[in-house]
Amino acid sequence: MSLYRPACSSIHRLALAFGAAVLIAGTAHAAQTTPPNEPADVCPALKHIVEASDFTQLRAAPAAQLPGIQSAEDCRASAHAYDCHWRAHWQADGFVNDPLEEMGADIAACFPTVVHDVNTPTRQHFIVTTAGRRVNVSASVQGQNELRLRVAR
Repeated sequence: MSLYRPACSSIHRLALAFGAAVLIAGTAHAAQTTPPNEPADVCPALKHIVEASDFTQLRAAPAAQLPGIQSAEDCRASAHAYDCHWRAHWQADGFVNDPLEEMGADIAACFPTVVHDVNTPTRQHFIVTTAGRRVNVSASVQGQNELRLRVAR
C-alpha cells in the first residue's frame, strides 16, 4: 500500500503562515492586562477588608490595599470600622459615568450575598452577609473624584 502525500503548494504554506500569525497576534492581544484607562480590580482588596476579623490589622496588610490609595495614612481603622478616602485616577469607562458608580458596581459584583439599599449621586450603601455576620459597606463622594469607602460592623 502506497501512502500518497501531496506536497503543500506555496498558497497552502502562505495560508498556514498567515493563520499562525493571526493566532499568535490574537493570543498576545488576549494576554494583555487591564487597559490603562480602566480601574484595577478592587474585589480582592474589598473581600479581604470585609472578611477581616479586626480592621486594625488591615493598615499593614498589602492584601487590603485598595487601588488608588497611596499610603496607609489614607485609611483609618478601629476594631469595628475601616474608613478610607482617595482620589479616583480613572475616567468613565463607557459603561459607568463616574468613579462612585464604578465603585458601587464593583462592590455589587464582588459579593454574592449583597443588598444594595441606597443609591444616590453622592452615596452608595450595601449590606454584605458573610459567615453569619452583616457588614455595612458604603461608598460616597467627598469632592470632585474623591471617594470615601467605609466598611463597618
